[in-house]
Amino acid sequence: MDFLCCFEHDRDMQVEVTPEETDVLIRWKKRSDNYVLVRMKAEAILYASRGVDVSIIAEMVERTEKTVQEWLAEWRATRMCSVLTGHAGNQNAAELTRAQKEELKAILARPPSRSGVHAEFWDVPAMREVVKILFDVEYESDSSYRLLLRLCGLSLELPDPFDERRDEQAITRRMAEVKTEVKTRLDAGWEVYAADEVRLEHEAESRRTWPPKGQRTKLSVNRQKTAQSFFGALSLTRKKVKLYPIEGNQNTEQIIGALDRLQRETRTEKIAVVPGGARFHHAKMLTGLYEPGRLLERITPVHLPPYAPDHNPVEHVWNTAKNNIANIQRETPEETFGAFASYVTGRSFDYDFERLPLRETRNDFVS
Repeated sequence: MDFLCCFEHDRDMQVEVTPEETDVLIRWKKRSDNYVLVRMKAEAILYASRGVDVSIIAEMVERTEKTVQEWLAEWRATRMCSVLTGHAGNQNAAELTRAQKEELKAILARPPSRSGVHAEFWDVPAMREVVKILFDVEYESDSSYRLLLRLCGLSLELPDPFDERRDEQAITRRMAEVKTEVKTRLDAGWEVYAADEVRLEHEAESRRTWPPKGQRTKLSVNRQKTAQSFFGALSLTRKKVKLYPIEGNQNTEQIIGALDRLQRETRTEKIAVVPGGARFHHAKMLTGLYEPGRLLERITPVHLPPYAPDHNPVEHVWNTAKNNIANIQRETPEETFGAFASYVTGRSFDYDFERLPLRETRNDFVS
């Protein structure tokens, strides 16, 4: 009987977390500001969702088991609003219905001025005004509005790098030409690759630990950064990526070697490659090799407009892969680089010049 009661108690402490909630909890867990209790709650819920015992969670977040159990019970009752502190009992954090939140997402997709709010950009005061006017709901804490902004797809992060030399009209014209040329090649039976390079860095991360009591403990962390570059080519027909490590720095010689290997590993006689915008892709030493009788004669380059990396499908592969491995700290550079390579080569990516994933506010596109 005691065994069954214990089993029921442990099961009651299990929590379910959706992928969307997981993303928000991870972001809160990583915050470096003064939201200490919020970080602890987020960490506890994430661990509980993975089946970690409550006693272990209590040690990791430095709280009692009873406190952790209360956090988990609150999570099951009020979900995300239970994580944030500063509301009046957190009761006001769940007043918007699901339908109202979907309506709010549509409203926030437009500038505030077009929604009847006198503001240039969305912020807490603008959000408070529109929620009060449209839904007759008023939260007591600014943190509730910030969470709503996050859940509706907005972010406090800086926007993507912007280059003043970027000409949107010229990019639109050139991309129309690229799409037409790529479609023509594909219809003629060519193999078309979207290609570019990517650079990964591995750096140690320090964490809290429990040293032996009464002993003098010296901790050391290797802060040296280690980097590895790869050349990747996404096939627009097979939706798979060929990935080749680059030894040393990215330069024209390395790209020539990667393109030659890509050519030898492609059975289709005619190949089109849409490369990135780096200067070494346009070097005379490389462009001359595409001519008949030269090393890369089977390859025809199709160049993207300048300062438009977001239009290259393989750039979205890099961002997807980096986001996937970023939440796990690996001990060695080899493990980090191996995890990236396994993710990229182990799945299909249905990206092309007509279908690209939505851009996130925080990514690695370089202008």
